Amino acid sequence: MTPRGKAALWTVVGALALGFLLFAPLFSAGICVDAQDTSKSYCRDWQTSIVGIETTLWMWLGASGVLVAIGLLVVGLVHRRRDDAGASA
Repeated sequence: MTPRGKAALWTVVGALALGFLLFAPLFSAGICVDAQDTSKSYCRDWQTSIVGIETTLWMWLGASGVLVAIGLLVVGLVHRRRDDAGASA
């Protein structure tokens, strides 16, 4: 595997791990509030990540995709700059 391929692979793995830690919906919580006036009673549920951020499945998938894209863009720019510096030297 080329150095660029290894860098891209590790970037994707790191981005997915970061996305998992920050946005994967691992815990569920909920609350119900009762009032004497039944029109003011309500229930709510939500999911949180391992670090406590309120999240959804779609947020996790979207954030993982964005993190992977940014990581691959950075890897591409670094290698392009390195290739340009090597060609001009």
